[in-house]
Amino acid sequence: MMKNIFCLASTVIFLACSGNDNEFKIKGSVDLKDGNMVYRVVADANQQPLIIDSTAVVGGNFEMSGITESPEINFFSVQNVRGNFPFVVESGDIRISLYKDSLMSSKALGTVSNEAFMKYKTETKVFINSMNDIGKDLQQANMTRDSLLAVDLQDQYKDVQDQIKNYEIQFINNNPDSYVSALILERFVMTKQMTKEEAKPMFDNLTSRIKGSKTGVKLEEALNTPKPPAEVGQIAPDFEGPGPKGQLVKLQENLAKITIVDFWASWCRPCRVENPNLVKTYNNLKAKGLNVVGVSLDKSKASWVKAIEDDGLQWSHVSHLQYWNEPIAKAYQVRSIPATFILDQNGKILAKNLRGKALEQKVEELLSN
Repeated sequence: MMKNIFCLASTVIFLACSGNDNEFKIKGSVDLKDGNMVYRVVADANQQPLIIDSTAVVGGNFEMSGITESPEINFFSVQNVRGNFPFVVESGDIRISLYKDSLMSSKALGTVSNEAFMKYKTETKVFINSMNDIGKDLQQANMTRDSLLAVDLQDQYKDVQDQIKNYEIQFINNNPDSYVSALILERFVMTKQMTKEEAKPMFDNLTSRIKGSKTGVKLEEALNTPKPPAEVGQIAPDFEGPGPKGQLVKLQENLAKITIVDFWASWCRPCRVENPNLVKTYNNLKAKGLNVVGVSLDKSKASWVKAIEDDGLQWSHVSHLQYWNEPIAKAYQVRSIPATFILDQNGKILAKNLRGKALEQKVEELLSN
């Protein structure tokens, strides 16, 4: 849970410097009795919570202070209260309002970074709510086998995803001197939502101050590293691994005229939303030479097998059941799912990360050549 919240916070927070003074002061309020503890937490190298400061509530208030060399993401947690709240520790006076009934709805104000974070959450909430609603409707449509409605809802879901991405691209272009621009761009690159070629001009548009930040330096290094082996035009990494029944599944034995290598998991909601489209594409085009190999990032074999059966995924599957440590996903440098790689009969990558109608249209085009 900490990993998910950390990733969300790190992509949306505007990390801006506040002069040369590195001191920060936090004044917070929370509706708790005196003596209850408030903890300031960071995510350690393994993305696990690590308490770095604590204080007791007095009269419904609490205070913390310290020195920070550069802005960083912290979290507040409260004694006997579930969850945590991400905010930015940076120089200046930070005002925190913690809501014990919903820590994620708490507020952090007073500094540029935290003010911008609150604004971002407000502006993107409509997108997130829309995706949740569509996801619920799609699940119901799949249960009732309403294929026409399911296809329409899949398109709606993809449209909202595109709207979020367009919003963030516009933000980057309009705010070249903001740290959040670098953070969003870094996420686009690291999760393969944007190619290095697409990201490079946007990075070049950032100010020298942002390029020189820790995030900017890291992003520049990523943009300048050689292409990994799983890029379009290169031969896909070969692999083999255990199937659902313990059998050995090999990529080479499953290569057809066109093969889709699909990275997914039973716990991944966008993957499950996309599965009906992949099933449709497979059923329509398998006679023309399409095959699919599913690579799961599951941990539970039972959940993996059940999802295969529930979603009707009638193709070869492989998983080492190691979650994000799945060796095949690492070989393909997969950092988010669903992720797809379209291969020719020789294992050459022809396209990647297509979904919905775009995936089916691309496969049809390749099979007709």
